[in-house]
Amino acid sequence: MKFRRGKFLSVLVVVLLSVGLLTFRSISLPTKALTWDVFGYYLYLPATFIYDDPGLTNAVWLDNIMDEYQPSATLYQLVNGTDGKRVIKYTSGLALLWAPFFFIAHWLAQWLGYPADGFSLPYQLVLSYAGILWAIAGLLLLRKILIRYFDEKVTSVTLLLIGIGTNYFQLTAFDGTLLSHNFLFTLYALLVYSTIRWYERPGYGHSFLIGLSCGLITLIRPSEAICVLIPLLWNTTSWRQFTFRFKILKFSFIHVAAFILPALTVGAIQLIYWKTTSGNWLFYSYDNPGEGFRFFPPYILEFLFSFRKGWFVYTPVMIFAFIGFYHLYKWGKSWNLAIITFILLDIWIISAWSCWWYAGGSFSSRAILPAYVLLSLPLAAFTERVMAGRLKWIAAGIAFLLISLNLFQTWQFENGIIDKERMTFPYYQAVFGKVNADREKLDHLLLVERSTEMRETPGNLDRYKKRTLFSTPSQTGNDTSQAIKLWGDNSFYSGPDLPFHALTQEDHAWIHVKTDYFIPDGFAGENPMLVASFHYKGKAYKYRAEALSADTAIRGRWNSVEFWYLTPEVRTPDDNLKVYVWNRVPSEIFLWNFNVTIYERRK
Repeated sequence: MKFRRGKFLSVLVVVLLSVGLLTFRSISLPTKALTWDVFGYYLYLPATFIYDDPGLTNAVWLDNIMDEYQPSATLYQLVNGTDGKRVIKYTSGLALLWAPFFFIAHWLAQWLGYPADGFSLPYQLVLSYAGILWAIAGLLLLRKILIRYFDEKVTSVTLLLIGIGTNYFQLTAFDGTLLSHNFLFTLYALLVYSTIRWYERPGYGHSFLIGLSCGLITLIRPSEAICVLIPLLWNTTSWRQFTFRFKILKFSFIHVAAFILPALTVGAIQLIYWKTTSGNWLFYSYDNPGEGFRFFPPYILEFLFSFRKGWFVYTPVMIFAFIGFYHLYKWGKSWNLAIITFILLDIWIISAWSCWWYAGGSFSSRAILPAYVLLSLPLAAFTERVMAGRLKWIAAGIAFLLISLNLFQTWQFENGIIDKERMTFPYYQAVFGKVNADREKLDHLLLVERSTEMRETPGNLDRYKKRTLFSTPSQTGNDTSQAIKLWGDNSFYSGPDLPFHALTQEDHAWIHVKTDYFIPDGFAGENPMLVASFHYKGKAYKYRAEALSADTAIRGRWNSVEFWYLTPEVRTPDDNLKVYVWNRVPSEIFLWNFNVTIYERRK
């Protein structure tokens, strides 16, 4: 096969990036790829095609998978449906894309003698390398987009900046190979490329690909439905042009139908699943009050500039993409409006999520990665302008430093020097440029460590100051005449009920809760429960409860129950803590020595 000299350069860059992704994905074999969020996205396939249990009503096989492979600490990926069914929290788009590779892995597992249970080694490896294949397809499509507007050199540099100068490299080659962002990147590349081709020469095939890509993008992440703005706004420079486009589409029924049909077909998959498992055609599965959107105002400053996961802090090369918008505007590019509108809305939406840092497992902000397809165009425009100027060698040096910084900090992240979730500016300063770090010595500079376990225990309490939030008088002996009586309709005794901002001005506090209760000899039923929880608009989250077992509690005497409680990452400062004792049966008990103590971090 012969290449023209110019064409070879950008193709070579794509080949090198692809080899790099395959190599680094193979250095540490992905034997635990189907875990945490990916586990939730993936459950559709084994539940439906291996266990014939899409409603997840049979707990036996799922419990066996949890015991054998430990894909997650809890089944947070599921919520309750109807008729004893459970609904997968995530939509089914990724499962649809993985399906062909799942069937290949299922056949290989049986042929090679591995358990054909959906989670043995063949499934982990085949699906992971499928993720790399999707990434390579995305790079090829991105090159085809860039080369339509820019020359080989600019295209090649832009591909390098995206491929190894951003968090794309870490997210694709390491922990995020099977996360949604890698696949969304490729689908966005397909959407943009099909849109470009449609406006060059309208055709039913390109209409179909635009509808299919929009449908799949939305099926993977419903918040990405704004992707439809890309084909609608492409090649418009004013509101008048935009409205005129709809008038034209009224007379292009076949093109509209070619777009709508695949989008609706793909979307119907999720609607049918929701109807069969929840009883409703539409179902909001994020039922935890502790998470959700805050659109006004969103967490834009934290999303962009926080040292926890700030996008511009850990991916500074993308600042030049925003500078590139100026050059697109100056040159009058007709697709500038589509890109700017989409990027501004996308940043607004993804930074409005209460967990704006999107948990651990990925370097920098992973939620913005699919938008790199759009941002590659202004980044290329900036690159082209710089390469044509007098300062191109200085710019080349800066680009080399930024790429080196990204690769080095990716290495720091993968080796635990940059923490996955607890980063702060003082800690970042302490480890900047370091190839090793004394984590124990520097731990006090990090955000508090939050456990996924139900039981939490604080460390280094000498760093905290103590004060009492609530207490009742003490009681000794078996006299209950002065104690608090709980029974029948009077089954609750409330302790503190305070908003987070009244508890502490810090980002967290430890709460120690303790009480004594007396169980009479004739008591029958479940023992009383000590409860602590936070509430958002009256709905509880991070609910923690402790009760003595029937074997531990002693009748005719006082019993003690206590636990530690770390305040959650509250959605608003007005979210309130409630601590109370709950007598769950009509039989009477007596309560005393109810104490709630708060430990705040010393400044």
